[in-house]
Amino acid sequence: MDDHAIVIADKSGTIRHWSRGAETLFGHGAADALGQKVDLIVPPEYRDQHWHGFHQAMATGTAKLDGQSTQIPVLSRDGTITMFPIALSLLRDAGKQVIGVMVIFGPRG
Repeated sequence: MDDHAIVIADKSGTIRHWSRGAETLFGHGAADALGQKVDLIVPPEYRDQHWHGFHQAMATGTAKLDGQSTQIPVLSRDGTITMFPIALSLLRDAGKQVIGVMVIFGPRG
């Protein structure tokens, strides 16, 4: 699984889990990524769109990409932007309330 990145963010968009694969694919160590906003890997030109969709998903409990696969651009530590295949899942508590999101990034697309 080290060739896949698993990133989990809470409802505020703060990174709570950063896998070894994320370290390898994106160049940021877990110590640097944990506690940061996901802007760490969202290219600046996509941030408004990202946050609009993110906040809407957290508020409504639905996301167009929930359970779907697609490709998205990711900003790496060295400043490069690369398209990665992803699978996105909203995370829910026992009461089915959305508490965050998990994204699994595959090897570079």
